[in-house]
Amino acid sequence: MSTLVVVPTYDERDTIGTLLHRLAEVVPDADVLVVDDSSPDGTAGVVRDDARFARQVFLLERRVKDGLGGAYRAGFAWALDHGYDHVVQMDADGSHPVERVPALLEMLLEADVAVGSRYVPRGGVRDWSWHRRLLSWAGNLYVRIVLGLHTHDTTAGFKAFRAAALQAIGVLGSRSNGYCFQVENTWRAERRGLRVREVPITFTDRTAGTSKMSGAVVVEALARVLVWRWREVTAPGARHREVATFLAVGGAGYVVDVAVFNLLWGLAPFDTWGPTAVKAIAVAAAMVVTYLGNALVTWRGQTRATLGQVATFVVLNAIGLGFSVACLWVSHDVLGLTSRVADNVSANVVGLALGTAFRYWTYRWLVFRGPGSREAGSRDVHGSARTSRVPAR
Repeated sequence: MSTLVVVPTYDERDTIGTLLHRLAEVVPDADVLVVDDSSPDGTAGVVRDDARFARQVFLLERRVKDGLGGAYRAGFAWALDHGYDHVVQMDADGSHPVERVPALLEMLLEADVAVGSRYVPRGGVRDWSWHRRLLSWAGNLYVRIVLGLHTHDTTAGFKAFRAAALQAIGVLGSRSNGYCFQVENTWRAERRGLRVREVPITFTDRTAGTSKMSGAVVVEALARVLVWRWREVTAPGARHREVATFLAVGGAGYVVDVAVFNLLWGLAPFDTWGPTAVKAIAVAAAMVVTYLGNALVTWRGQTRATLGQVATFVVLNAIGLGFSVACLWVSHDVLGLTSRVADNVSANVVGLALGTAFRYWTYRWLVFRGPGSREAGSRDVHGSARTSRVPAR
């Protein structure tokens, strides 16, 4: 089986030579394609100086820098055009352990996509600050909840694909340019029923060069995930009526929340209790409305009301409320996006949308899920009989 390792670069002069040397040691039979976006630091020159250049090390130079996704699409197109059986993608900065490339390729014996994962047993990260760990964990949780994915490390950039899997995913037709490109490929793979497996790795923060992460990259990922999910739930044949009813019930609860708060805040004796106490009453009233609306309309007849069901509903609803606060904290305090617009987008758009998605899926599967409520057409990408597979080559 022929293998190509695709490595995108921009200003990686200090690291690309070491990576090429390590790849020659660990996977000597694999070819390497460096996709360089006209790095001004001379990265391309280091690649040309490699002893294996033009034999097993190749260089694809692009005139413009248009994002990580664009670089990988160019590299994957090159791999497919040259008939490689397996394609590995990895960063040039030394954060992905070269010694785990054989493990990814070995996993392709039973999988269509192998993911180098930080978030499975024996996986992890090294030399990260606590807030970067939190941001990464929260980002993966966000993606998994909104898109309903099984893969733990949805943002992983260290992967191996069968060539047939790349074609099945439609990777050349993806539109993401930043780190959201990684999420999109995992999402597409699971939706097409491919066998996705995770291989534990230890991710190490770069020791040279500068990170390409930015606020714009984060915003792109948050927004695109919501757009993808919205298109799924509103597509013909989707459960759009259920979602619409759920959103209508949630809207009614919001109206009740605002109305009760403003009504009681102006009446005795509530006007002496303070806004926090009055808000708690308003939230409780809204919870009653949303519980009854979802039990009697959205998921009517799914389950019988029990004390445990009500308690679970209250806990999940409270967690859902916390997403707006959490998103505001990450945006304002961790990412440093301190404008009023950024605060409103993070709390009242992203946080509200994430909290709503969390409530929908948890209510559906944990609160109002009755016997046989799971669709017969659901599938498991981790090896069940219902999973469609890319044929081995």
